[in-house]
Amino acid sequence: MALRAQGFGTRRKTGPGPADIRRVLQRLGALQIDAVNVLVRSHYLPVFSRLGPYPVDGLDRLVYRQVAAFEYWAHAASIVAIELHPALRWRMDRFATHPQWAGFLARMERERPGYVDAVYAEVQARGPMTFSELTDPARRPKNPRYAATTTLWDRGSDGKSVLEYHYDSGLLAVAGRQGFNRAFDLAERVIPATVLGAPALAEQDGQRALVRRAGTALGVATIGDLADYFRLPVAATRARVRELVDAGEFVATRPQGWAEPGYLGVPSASARQVQLSALLSPFDSLLWDRRRTERVFGFRHSFELYVPADKRRFGYYVLPYVLGDQIVARVDLKADRAAGALLVPGAFLEAGHRADDVAGPLAAELHAMADWLGLGEVVVSANGDLAPAVAAELSGTG
Repeated sequence: MALRAQGFGTRRKTGPGPADIRRVLQRLGALQIDAVNVLVRSHYLPVFSRLGPYPVDGLDRLVYRQVAAFEYWAHAASIVAIELHPALRWRMDRFATHPQWAGFLARMERERPGYVDAVYAEVQARGPMTFSELTDPARRPKNPRYAATTTLWDRGSDGKSVLEYHYDSGLLAVAGRQGFNRAFDLAERVIPATVLGAPALAEQDGQRALVRRAGTALGVATIGDLADYFRLPVAATRARVRELVDAGEFVATRPQGWAEPGYLGVPSASARQVQLSALLSPFDSLLWDRRRTERVFGFRHSFELYVPADKRRFGYYVLPYVLGDQIVARVDLKADRAAGALLVPGAFLEAGHRADDVAGPLAAELHAMADWLGLGEVVVSANGDLAPAVAAELSGTG
């Protein structure tokens, strides 16, 4: 149920198009954005995991031209299905008066009176802008006291923080990206008028809509699972779930082995078994809640990018690999674009699975990913108990 609710389980077809990409986005509600580009930007991977090779620029067109989605805070920084915009406006209102922003705005008014309004006026006059394109980006010297932080008091550019304040508050929206830098424009010039003109949902109504969407995307979920999906307060989520149960939209259940009740949306996701072969982004929504991942799949998800190299167990950018309906391996991947190769620095079996069963399907998935990324070959290093079998499959000797 968890896999089907997440958009897995349908047969991949050749040449998925815009309608297929849109269905994935609507099913998940949000795609998490991350800056790391050692393989490919993370938000492109969940679509590949579910559809197979698809045109990456198709997702960009869907978001920044057709505006079937918009960037905002969902689980984290995310691409969010456009129909959820009214359900998130209460969060925008909260950000507008958040104590952290209030302190920043007070400092700006002391140090640069009128600057906050001037930045908004410049975007209004000039159109989509990155922070570096501001006439005065208000750059600040780094304070050694805060070298390990990224607080609003010690960022490299107050102009960037002002843009983000207007963005968090819903006045600006992301119109596109230059590289990975966000280009901000007025929300009314980015978000479709039919969406922006729709009544904003009150806080409880917005939360209820988000919990409802989380239930659809998770299949069966605890209160904590539902709260984590869109980063809602647990107490508020519990209240919204109670309302959805009373309305007949959710049904309480007790999945075998779970210490807490689970909740099913009505109608619930299919429980028919799935047969997958899919590499997952470390930021895939199937893996967002590590406690849930371990409870459902018996898989302890770890992400070691920020772990010192000598302390990493699996590698720098490791993708879990699903085969059948189980997470059976972890694969460290890197795109060497200069050499035109998909590098596999390590491949590791999960306990209870056999290399002979996993290596062949994984090799095929690696070939598909390499083709999708425009890389001519897959190169496997000898690190990990699964690596030799995968290398043999790729060389045709397996």
